[in-house]
Amino acid sequence: MYDRDERPLGAVAESAYEVLLETIDPENGITRSDAHERLLEADYAEADAEYAIDRLLSRGYLYDVNSQLFVTEDEDFEEIE
Repeated sequence: MYDRDERPLGAVAESAYEVLLETIDPENGITRSDAHERLLEADYAEADAEYAIDRLLSRGYLYDVNSQLFVTEDEDFEEIE
């Protein structure tokens, strides 16, 4: 069973997840460069935006399908349990 609290994301990635959760259309996704731009618009530093996207991808909070990023929503994690 997956426990999201088992390996915390860290403050930067967690807040970036919240930004992307609000801005990515769950049906269409966005490109990585668009996700990066949205984080920059939300006042993330360049390096923090890159780090957050990489971290979210590696931990399953974001997933990539045909070069489009999609957000794994909270409900998706709850269904795993």
